[in-house]
Amino acid sequence: MDEKAKKPRMQTFHADDMILKEGEISDSMFKILSGSVAVFNRYGEKDEHLIGIYSKGRCFGELNVFSDLPCIYTAVAYNDVLVMRVTGDSLEEFIATNARNVIDIMQNMAHTVRMMQKNIEFLIDDFSQKEDEEQKKKDEVRSKIMQYTNPMNYPLANLIHTNVRV
Repeated sequence: MDEKAKKPRMQTFHADDMILKEGEISDSMFKILSGSVAVFNRYGEKDEHLIGIYSKGRCFGELNVFSDLPCIYTAVAYNDVLVMRVTGDSLEEFIATNARNVIDIMQNMAHTVRMMQKNIEFLIDDFSQKEDEEQKKKDEVRSKIMQYTNPMNYPLANLIHTNVRV
């Protein structure tokens, strides 16, 4: 393998440049050396959600280096940003250069897990609320059906039926 490919490389992005795209496969993670990066779910869509703005020293996209799965978020340069691009091939060099990089990766992964857990909690709350609303509607319909099928609610109807002689 080419020795150059085994080394992390510097890369510059300008404001609004897309660095990672949610749903696409990337073999790279990044460490911010200067500037800031905005991280989104559903970037550019109606229900876009800003996860956070990361700055100097922060790593992002680390799951890309450890799996072949699509990116879980979109990263966009917030302003001019200089990053260190790390691929699976250059990960060992990245870690050997500075042990602090391992801690940065782990902290970002912990942040990502916490964020995902919070999103799961919001979804569960949302589903529970919708289920409660659906149950309330079903109970109201059931109550109306019972009201209309109970002869005690229609005294005149009872009178008519009881006075009829055959």
